[in-house]
Amino acid sequence: MRFAGAAVAEALGRAFAHLRAGEEERPSLTLHVWDSAAARRESPAVAPSREAEAGAATTGTGASYFYEGPGFQALEQRATDALSVLSTQADEGWFWVPDAKGLPYWDHASPFRHLLSWWLGARGCRHLHGGAVGTARGGLLLVGRGGSGKSTTALASLLDERLRYAGDDYVAVGGDGEPVVHSLYCSGKIQREDLHRLPHLRSALVNGELPDEKAVFHVPADRAIAGFPLRAIVLPRVSDRRRARVVAGTHAAALAALAPSTIFQLHPPARMALSQLAKLVQTVPTFVLELGADVETIPNELVRLLDQVG
Repeated sequence: MRFAGAAVAEALGRAFAHLRAGEEERPSLTLHVWDSAAARRESPAVAPSREAEAGAATTGTGASYFYEGPGFQALEQRATDALSVLSTQADEGWFWVPDAKGLPYWDHASPFRHLLSWWLGARGCRHLHGGAVGTARGGLLLVGRGGSGKSTTALASLLDERLRYAGDDYVAVGGDGEPVVHSLYCSGKIQREDLHRLPHLRSALVNGELPDEKAVFHVPADRAIAGFPLRAIVLPRVSDRRRARVVAGTHAAALAALAPSTIFQLHPPARMALSQLAKLVQTVPTFVLELGADVETIPNELVRLLDQVG
């Protein structure tokens, strides 16, 4: 990732801190990232000159314009005036916004989602809406709609030194045989009213006490992991229990929890995504994690499940 200035690097680069490679390693993908505030230049000639719709930058709503040609994709998002361009043939991408600091918190937590989704898809990986935790031997994919407890489960795993964090909202899964989870971000976010349940995260909070935003964290690199073999899919569910408990789930429930948000959160909806996801959920067992009031009981249930599946 090549950033035009320290400010844009700070705003959009921290979520990848756990994936830093050695200087001698040849990159598989190069992203050129800049904003007009840092570069002190006008917007790219291909970016429409306009003001964002009222409220769009805080709600994420608004029109988006997508173009696709052979080995080339581009997206202009009206909500933030962000322009994403990717050449899959050259393994090179470009990302521009007027001011990186003005992006909403979710773009700071998970930058370049569309660029990464396009590039990963061209290489046989699927960009998923889900979290993941585990160890080098294997891990768990956490799936469900917003509010199901994915982020709470993923971030609670940091209470146990045996577990490593691969993401709470977006990860990638690939592999010709055994599926492998690839971490994308070391960031995480939860509703502010749930902060008291995860006090161990307060030192990693990066956006202060802003009442209109979710709380955003950057997990220390030594508690994050680049990836692991996928052993099971877990559906967190809020319950009235006190202690967390794992029970059997179904492949159909896993697909219903994973597919809609994965397919429709990105532009354009990925071709063949539904059939690929249906195949994925058939490769590993599915479980339901009934979340209890005691968050501290979650990690041990995850460790116990990993011991069970292997």
